[in-house]
Amino acid sequence: MPGGFAPRFAVEASFLILLGVGAGYADLRPIVIVALLAGGWVVVSLIELAVWRSQARPVGAYIPPSPPVPVVTQEEPEPEAEPAPVDEAPAEDEYPLRLGAGETPSEEVEEYTRVLGAPAADEREPEVAE
Repeated sequence: MPGGFAPRFAVEASFLILLGVGAGYADLRPIVIVALLAGGWVVVSLIELAVWRSQARPVGAYIPPSPPVPVVTQEEPEPEAEPAPVDEAPAEDEYPLRLGAGETPSEEVEEYTRVLGAPAADEREPEVAE
């Protein structure tokens, strides 16, 4: 119901009063009158909830924070550091593998990696049935 809170409140209060008077005039038992008015109050509350949720609420405008202003200071340039000498071989504690790890292949590695190689001596070629 457009027009604000006061007219809507008057209509809802009138509804509840007329509901109670009509239930009393119908000569209903008091417990039935109380239950009828409780049901009317629930209906009025649901109407109020629907009106409250349907009203548009203004949303504040989002203003993003301003970017930080860079601070310019007058500093003397640092002298360039000399590059560290480059060693040909890494130190023993820096290199995770043992020294000379890839120089000679081991039998274990060869057996493990021989997937597409020639078949082993104990394997036979499959026979083709004619």
